[in-house]
Amino acid sequence: MGNFSVDTFIGSIKASGARSNLFSCNLTLPTEDVKLSMNNDETDKLDFLVNATVMPGYINGEIPVSYYGRQVFFAGDTTFGDWTCTVLNDESMKVRTNIEKWIEAMNSAEGNVRKWSIPHSSMLGTVLVKAYSLSGDNSTIDSMKLHGAWPNNISPIELSHDSVNTIETFTITWQYSYSGPVLSTATNAVKNIDKVVGGGVA
Repeated sequence: MGNFSVDTFIGSIKASGARSNLFSCNLTLPTEDVKLSMNNDETDKLDFLVNATVMPGYINGEIPVSYYGRQVFFAGDTTFGDWTCTVLNDESMKVRTNIEKWIEAMNSAEGNVRKWSIPHSSMLGTVLVKAYSLSGDNSTIDSMKLHGAWPNNISPIELSHDSVNTIETFTITWQYSYSGPVLSTATNAVKNIDKVVGGGVA
């Protein structure tokens, strides 16, 4: 095994590695015309109660073109998948009930009508997912902002007499128009990923 060195390996990992449990999810609600009771208090509560999610990714399609018996690929269109988060449920159930109201207002279960007489763009929010540094100063090492976000699926809550030492959880699935990176503020960040704080598209 040539050039093997534990010290070199350890030294190549900045700040003991990024931790997947240091993250937050902040939701910006639709416009004030949308009468949801998820005010700033409940938005902050969502930030505290999301206990599992993913950092959104990109899918860049390819365009195959055949040329003289060989296939070459050109960059295609960028698409974005859905985004999910798992939420701890407390007894106020404000996060769940307000997400249910949001879905119901966009298309009611009973009447198949839209409650909000406003443009579609006014029904959408934004979600900011951040990963934090171990430095303890709230420095951001990675983040993505999801634009045009709206909930389209809220999972059932599993109930059982056999459950002990367990807090209820449920999953929210979101659709969004696009996402973009926000510039890292951490000391150990890779520099010059983007020249503008907030990212080129975020």
